Amino acid sequence: MPINPLPAIRRVVTSHDEEGNAKVWMDEEVENKSPPGFTDGVSFGLAWVTDSSPADCQTTVDGRTLPIGELTSEAGSVVRYVDMPPKHISPMHRTISLDYGFVLFGQLELSLPDGSKTLVKPGDVVVQRGTDHAWINPSDTEWARMVYVLLPSKPVVIEGKELPAKSIHK
Repeated sequence: MPINPLPAIRRVVTSHDEEGNAKVWMDEEVENKSPPGFTDGVSFGLAWVTDSSPADCQTTVDGRTLPIGELTSEAGSVVRYVDMPPKHISPMHRTISLDYGFVLFGQLELSLPDGSKTLVKPGDVVVQRGTDHAWINPSDTEWARMVYVLLPSKPVVIEGKELPAKSIHK
């Protein structure tokens, strides 16, 4: 498995003290690990999860410990980093969510089932609205990182038929 050269992911979580003053509650590195079934070095780092919308900003629960589905939360938000090694191709998948994907490092191709590919670079955002898609790192040498904010959404319905989620696990 290739060694990931990208910098560690740090999360800084704020809160309030007893008098209502802002404070840093957590300042730590996010564990970045490969999901089951992936052997090429792709890794996920979970930064925060909420279990409701609107979110509870007074909870004393570390959001990273809240349960989620495969990738999303049915009731709240998920913030996840994904590091993709050179030549990585994700499976075609779909989530029942509205996803904001921001490119931080490298370049990626957003691949759709019709064969179209759209190159996205650092600073670009992809607004993924419940469509089938895959991610391709076209580089021979450069790793890529995206951070995603996933929000629950209504299912997409086409001609009276609800489009189902599709797993990233082949």
